[in-house]
Amino acid sequence: MATMTESEYKEKLNDALQIFYDDVLEKKDLRHFFFGLDLKRLIEDYYLYKDFVMVKPDRYYKEMVMQTAPSEIQVKAPQFEEILITLRNSMRVVGFLKDERLKTPVHILEVMEETRAQKADAEVKLWKPLEVTNQLVNDFYNKSRTDARLEKNGDIYATRGLMYPFWTRVVQETKQIIFIGQAFSSSSFVAMNEANDLCEQINAKVTQLKFSVRESPTGPVLFTRYSFSYANGVPVRMLLRAAKQFAAGFESVFNLDVNKLLIKKTVS
Repeated sequence: MATMTESEYKEKLNDALQIFYDDVLEKKDLRHFFFGLDLKRLIEDYYLYKDFVMVKPDRYYKEMVMQTAPSEIQVKAPQFEEILITLRNSMRVVGFLKDERLKTPVHILEVMEETRAQKADAEVKLWKPLEVTNQLVNDFYNKSRTDARLEKNGDIYATRGLMYPFWTRVVQETKQIIFIGQAFSSSSFVAMNEANDLCEQINAKVTQLKFSVRESPTGPVLFTRYSFSYANGVPVRMLLRAAKQFAAGFESVFNLDVNKLLIKKTVS
């Protein structure tokens, strides 16, 4: 089977979104989901902010998908479920594969909910690229009940309010935000082959992040990072959501560490 180019994929997805948008507007009990929004804005925002949507654990896509918009603009749960089904059907019509129809619509709707939220915002909740600094992110975390501090190297270390502490780095030269998580060995006697075996198990189970192991004087260190571009700005709700999902993904590795090879930091 021939692989689609990026432009072909985008054209195919846009066709699916046109069908989806038209179908929703035809349904009286769903059309308010797009109140005041045209398809052009929805598509533009998807390509601008899709990198802020983190991949979820596989089971997430098979269960009831939760709304991410603020509660005041959420629709009823059965309506949201019908909207998701409508989007999946639209992608089926234009020929997307079953696995693509399972995951991609969830990511699309998360960005669409951000677009809907921005329209309802009383104040702007989107940072322009030139505004983004380590200090800005640090202050935002603290205002969002996620205790954070600036390290000597400029990274932001976030603790309380997350399932596992991690670092955030703003790289202004490349306009990237990077989440960095690591867990140290419980003993300097932990062997690299044991740590590598655990890492393989983790990568097979924790599908939303890619882990690796590196050596240190105190034993192997489990490490992962997740980066995304903020060249088009930062939707702050999506940044906080991604941070929480990253922390939850890292915390889940300890369920697989049955031999307690790693130290699990407690969130104070």
